[in-house]
Amino acid sequence: MKYCKKCGVLYTTDVCPKCGVTVPEDPEPAAPADPKTVRKQWIALVIAIPAAILLIMGVVYILKSIH
Repeated sequence: MKYCKKCGVLYTTDVCPKCGVTVPEDPEPAAPADPKTVRKQWIALVIAIPAAILLIMGVVYILKSIH
């Protein structure tokens, strides 16, 4: 059974009997990502996250050493 997202009715036909909305077709699957792009994004994450943590720790250390 299908569920109408607009009015909430369960139905078995292709069109909702209460509001007349048709069932949307399934979207085509997305194309696979380029492996080089994925690798570059992972490298950027592996470098950026520790760099951000070190930057925050450095700022905290400097602020603590001032007081």
